[in-house]
Amino acid sequence: MDKFRPYLALVTCCSLLLTACPRAQRKTDSKIPKMQTKPFLSADPNPVPAGNLDQPLGSTVITWNTGSAATGDLYVKANRSPQVFLARAPFGTLKIDWIQFDSTYEFRLYAKKGSKLLAKLDVTRDN
Repeated sequence: MDKFRPYLALVTCCSLLLTACPRAQRKTDSKIPKMQTKPFLSADPNPVPAGNLDQPLGSTVITWNTGSAATGDLYVKANRSPQVFLARAPFGTLKIDWIQFDSTYEFRLYAKKGSKLLAKLDVTRDN
């Protein structure tokens, strides 16, 4: 623990200096670009491996990001059934453990409660 003490003191000192000097802090903050990412939706794994054929359900993890601070709504539509609401957040991950053989699951990420489609993704399971 003693070998980290000089680093801890340096970090504390720098932190105090930045807090005490608002002009320096604003100048530093203004140089940081405000990055906007593109909306994305992914599944890992996709396709879901067949695994044990005696197990009718497989798993995947859905990851999404609206690309901004805006809240997104995640839905899924299986085959010809109506879409079903899954989650609401600007970004997140969700484990899905009900992927069946011979089905296609279309995951959809919307902005503003279904008003704008940001991304969609088909998830299947290997036979």
